Amino acid sequence: MTLSSPARGWALVVGWARLIITLIIELLKATWATLKMVYSPPGTARPAILAVPLDTKSPLGITSFANMITLTPGTTTLDVADDETLLYVHALDAPDSAEAVQGMKDSLENCVKRVLP
Repeated sequence: MTLSSPARGWALVVGWARLIITLIIELLKATWATLKMVYSPPGTARPAILAVPLDTKSPLGITSFANMITLTPGTTTLDVADDETLLYVHALDAPDSAEAVQGMKDSLENCVKRVLP
């Protein structure tokens, strides 16, 4: 079943609103986590380079997801694999790499996929 044009338009509006709200929430959470880490004793950070598998296929979707990660305190997008299936991210503190990757996918990438498949 396909959505009619007005229904598709509203779905996009809701998708973009959800994306913006999710980004703001992730920015606040990451800012708090980064502040706690900065003021914690030296040597407690566990930096990591993460390989994030991409479900987003469009160049605009990949770019948007990568930029949102870079905007989030404590993370920086390093590179996209040549075949556009992986995004390499540096995390300032990632004690559990799998959990960090899943967190990025569950929050930001899922919202991006709704508006920019």
